[in-house]
Amino acid sequence: MLMWIGSRVSLICGMLFSAGVAMQVMAGDLSSDVRKGASGPDTGNGGYVEVGLGFASYTNPVVGAPEGNKKGEVHNEGFIDISARYQYNGWFVELFSQSLEQFTMGYNFYNGTHDYTSGNWALDWVALAEHDEMSGDETNDYRGLKTRRGDFMSGPRATAYLGNYIVQLHALTDISRTHYGELYSLKLARHWQYRNWNFHGIVGATYRSQEITDYYFSIAADEASEVFPEYSAPAGMAYVAEFGATYPISEKWVFRGFIRRIELASVATKSPLILDDHGEIIATAISYVF
Repeated sequence: MLMWIGSRVSLICGMLFSAGVAMQVMAGDLSSDVRKGASGPDTGNGGYVEVGLGFASYTNPVVGAPEGNKKGEVHNEGFIDISARYQYNGWFVELFSQSLEQFTMGYNFYNGTHDYTSGNWALDWVALAEHDEMSGDETNDYRGLKTRRGDFMSGPRATAYLGNYIVQLHALTDISRTHYGELYSLKLARHWQYRNWNFHGIVGATYRSQEITDYYFSIAADEASEVFPEYSAPAGMAYVAEFGATYPISEKWVFRGFIRRIELASVATKSPLILDDHGEIIATAISYVF
């Protein structure tokens, strides 16, 4: 569920800053960086791990997620909250369950500071799964439909740290031979510190090529039925807005919470596999820093 509400809207922390709490900044996942108040990339080796428990309430506009899902229906779910990252000589893996991307692996091939922008920059080559499998094995709601396999995509990721702002761009192409599509996303994040609290906001837009939307949300003639009539999906856009807060309870315990809303372009809602033009989630979690 959290994977969809993050990057799968296609249709759909390390050591924290604060007084008395150290922070190791590593360029990477925007959702994680903005919660840490990151101000720039770091080429150093090392990493961190946090594990905790969380609870979320959400709506999902995708049929079958979860099984029996209805338009506007609120679902409640506990989840394991994980934040981890490790980097060695530029190679890295990062996992953050509250992220818009969640799990990413890649290589950092450039870090630099440009005075004309007064910012810090990082360029990575990344690989990640963007879309989950949709099949009758996953939920009975897809019985009678062809399996839509999960994908694996790769491409450049550019990140700019501009004071309290972080801008991140992904340009990804399918390398799993699932749909041969392309995805482009642009996100802007900002963080504010008030005493030991770090508040953040994120806005962004994602474009998915027609190959992606057709593969996951079209209904072919040979699988069409009364429930799922024939439909051909065009390329589509999705938009995200998020606000959240992070608080270091102690040197070893961290609280996080956020509210996120996903908006879909109107053309997406015409698919029989889409129930609504938006989805929302409210989640909180407490994690332990190892």
